[in-house]
Amino acid sequence: MFKPARWRALVGAVLAFGLVVTPASAMRVQPMSYDLTPSGRGATQDIRVENTNATPMPVEIRVERRHIGLNGEETREPAEDDFLVFPPQGIVPPNGFQNFRVQYIGDPALTQTALYVITVAQLPVNTTGAESSGVQFLFNLGTSVAVSPEGSTADVQVTSVEPAAEANKLRVTVTNRGNRYARLHNGSWTFTTAGGASETLIGEDLRAAVSQPLIEPGATRIIELPVSERFVREGASARFEYVPITSGR
Repeated sequence: MFKPARWRALVGAVLAFGLVVTPASAMRVQPMSYDLTPSGRGATQDIRVENTNATPMPVEIRVERRHIGLNGEETREPAEDDFLVFPPQGIVPPNGFQNFRVQYIGDPALTQTALYVITVAQLPVNTTGAESSGVQFLFNLGTSVAVSPEGSTADVQVTSVEPAAEANKLRVTVTNRGNRYARLHNGSWTFTTAGGASETLIGEDLRAAVSQPLIEPGATRIIELPVSERFVREGASARFEYVPITSGR
């Protein structure tokens, strides 16, 4: 077990299925997002951790269960018992890499998607030498993990549409009635006025509009989506044509 130094500064590089890497980060991690199954060969993933520094980099792997709230807020809780990690800690060589294997060992009879963040956390090293300042900058990179049962599907339904408080935006409520997670920017949104005029939100504009796109099975989300200045928001409707997520495996 690595012992923490007296002083440390933690510089996080964690995003959401949106995870963000700090440009000055001393490590690279691949893949950053992946899907697993509750059992079988699909329950395992190798994570490659690269050390871009000229000194050895001690790291450990941390597991958290992830929940996405109504307005996109995220909460996490420790979930070390749901995964087997090998090795749980390691020292990545200078300008080299090390592979870590993560395997889901939670409920094999999982009936709907469970979301996790598996973080590669840089550990402090002993810097008690005469020239040491005692301050270290450490980096955490979180990988986004979804464990879903075989054959699971998302079913995203729009349940209400109303003008948002901010001009040129619609406040849209959606519910995922399926048993698989979905991303609310995987597909296209079509907005239609009471008079029948319509416009579409897709691609980069859609991704920019939805900072936290995840919606869990059985969950409801409220998102605000932009429309043009000429769009009449009162009495408008919205339709989401969802493109199912394909695994990166």
